[in-house]
Amino acid sequence: MKKTIIAAVTLLCLCGTAAAQRHIEFRWRGIYFVGDASYMMNLNRSANESGIADTVSGFMPSLSGGFQFRKEAAVGLGFAYLSDPNGAFTQLPIFVELRSHFTRDRLTPYAVLQVGYSLPVGASSKPPVTKIDEGGLYLGIEAGGRYALNRTVALGLHASYKMLQSNAVIRHDLSNAPMLTETVVLHLIGGGLSIYLSNN
Repeated sequence: MKKTIIAAVTLLCLCGTAAAQRHIEFRWRGIYFVGDASYMMNLNRSANESGIADTVSGFMPSLSGGFQFRKEAAVGLGFAYLSDPNGAFTQLPIFVELRSHFTRDRLTPYAVLQVGYSLPVGASSKPPVTKIDEGGLYLGIEAGGRYALNRTVALGLHASYKMLQSNAVIRHDLSNAPMLTETVVLHLIGGGLSIYLSNN
């Protein structure tokens, strides 16, 4: 009988601990930081033309920070980094973000909207060359889930869409003669992992 009571008490304690852990609430008010690593692939890929719209895929890390003023709403600033794996160009989107978490549970779905401007910060010097003289509009949409490890650290998993516009794109052929000047819009889809940090 004594062993049965001890076992029952132990089971109740474990169940209570598990229930308490399910209700851990990530600290919702104050300064926050989010580090993100996403793998992106462009939708407007074409096998018949050369240029940046055909080659862009790879990791697109980003870092953002801001202030969460409600449990369901936060606003912040951030930047991302996107490099063509062929070395044709590098872009640095800078954005304002609106972030919303839909429940107050330990595991919560969330959505993020990012709007900003993408700056060209480098280009290849070896032909064929794709040079971006001007940046353009940046738009990011993200949806996923966040799991709180404790009150100040959480992990997230998400799917995302990014749109980058590049103006005054000049392409050169193998002889380095200019081929085309245009505006290019990249439509990227992917997903990745995030880590959230909140102040105490």
